Amino acid sequence: MLRLRAVFGQLRRPVGGIALAIAFIVLGSAPAAADLLISPLRVVFEGRTRSVTVVVTNQSQETKTYRLEWSEKRAKDDGQYEDVREPDPTMPVSSKMVQFSPRQVTLAPGEQQQVRVALRAPADLPAGEYRSHLSFVQIGQPQRQASRRAQQGGAGIEVFLNLGFAIPVIVRHGTSAEAPGAQLAGAQFRLDELNRVNLIVDIARRGAFSPYGRLRVFLREQDGAPERQIGMLNNVAMFPEVATRRNAVVLTESAVDRGIIRVVYEGADEYAGRTWFDQSFRVGG
Repeated sequence: MLRLRAVFGQLRRPVGGIALAIAFIVLGSAPAAADLLISPLRVVFEGRTRSVTVVVTNQSQETKTYRLEWSEKRAKDDGQYEDVREPDPTMPVSSKMVQFSPRQVTLAPGEQQQVRVALRAPADLPAGEYRSHLSFVQIGQPQRQASRRAQQGGAGIEVFLNLGFAIPVIVRHGTSAEAPGAQLAGAQFRLDELNRVNLIVDIARRGAFSPYGRLRVFLREQDGAPERQIGMLNNVAMFPEVATRRNAVVLTESAVDRGIIRVVYEGADEYAGRTWFDQSFRVGG
């Protein structure tokens, strides 16, 4: 049984000048699995970088074909995306200045393919961050699902699904005035649909460019006791169209009654070694 008495009400004795409300609400989420391994999971053109190689690997037991194409997606404050058919000026896209090859790949089980992504930026490109998503859409090998009536010898139906995966392709152009920043805006404990304790971390973005990294949550149960990590969330990006993003970090502890919680948002990839924020607050008495 979860012991959550200490997570209700207003936190007392804030550490580091921040006081955060604690609530108890049920979250919903959906796990996902992929037959296509893509590395890296994001492409960034910044400084003198003009070409990036993306490696795709078929992890399934079947030969599969994928068509590569651009898609435009707007980030939402819950970390999800929505498709955009006609981007407006507030959503600068990178697809107009980035080329990729090949346009289609066929992969046997376990086979890899390199995709070259190249930047062709105009000389008069205005400062800013530009983003589109490179999509890998499965074709030629649709999945088939027979209805229960068909399994019993009836007419039945077949459902054909084209599965797709997408990675952001980012072009950053400008000066340090657009440099990204982030700060902790709030935190709450909640339960998800599997009755796991989550720490919901709200991040406020600063600057014109997007920070990126991972969230790590630590617990020190009492002053002087050793600190231990109790949760981590990777691939946390704050794109320019989102002022605040809400993130759910699944905790390894089933009861957080008292102690000091420390939340760290640290940079990854091009921001490796950078810390966006490191904030602590006290839970319980």
